[in-house]
Amino acid sequence: MSARLRKRLDRVVALLGAALIIVGGVVFLAQAGQSSDAAAQQATAPPEPLDQVSIRDFLFKPPAITVPAGTTITFTNEDAAPHTATSGASPTADGVFDTGILKQGQGKSVKLAEAGTFAYYCELHPFMKATVIVT
Repeated sequence: MSARLRKRLDRVVALLGAALIIVGGVVFLAQAGQSSDAAAQQATAPPEPLDQVSIRDFLFKPPAITVPAGTTITFTNEDAAPHTATSGASPTADGVFDTGILKQGQGKSVKLAEAGTFAYYCELHPFMKATVIVT
């Protein structure tokens, strides 16, 4: 290989290396911008509601929630089967709250004013259990 051809190849390799560095920097900055956009969206997104319990697939979802005293919690039945949300250790109600029987699509709200840990269950399906922690 001639010295002239070698010099040209070295120049082409150097230019390609510089181009790769520039492209890599642009890609990095674009990804960093997307990450900060996602973080900004996440920071401004409203928090998940603490006061909603779904009854779905014969489960209370979520199985445990923590809410401040005075919170009104809404139980919504998304199953085809009827359900209740009844406070107490299954199968014994303690009288703190009871939604009564909820048919599919129905919801009922209960307000918990005092701090404590409240177990609850479905009177129609006593194996369904969950907990509300009131702070």
